[in-house]
Amino acid sequence: MEVNFFLEDKTLIVAPSGKLDTFSAPKFGTQLAKLLEDRPESCLLDLSGVTFLSSSGLQVLLAGAKTSKKEGIRYGVFGMQEMVNDVFFLSGFNNFIDSFETKEEALS
Repeated sequence: MEVNFFLEDKTLIVAPSGKLDTFSAPKFGTQLAKLLEDRPESCLLDLSGVTFLSSSGLQVLLAGAKTSKKEGIRYGVFGMQEMVNDVFFLSGFNNFIDSFETKEEALS
């Protein structure tokens, strides 16, 4: 898994790519936690490059949401491929993590 990140205005965009599974989720979780330590105004995860999302990956998304809420950081995801979107919604994560189809929608 590769992770790119950049600031767009005051929003941190984090873009993992590949499988977010049992093997890659812990490393991604550590990277995300370190990025959130800088307390950006907002953090959006660009999941357009994620091809597989396991329960371990969902746990990382949840940990990021909890940290963000605690620190007052707006947090959301966008750009999910169909399989990732299905897992996200079937697991009920859409009830506590904002999700958007596009980056433009997420930034507005």
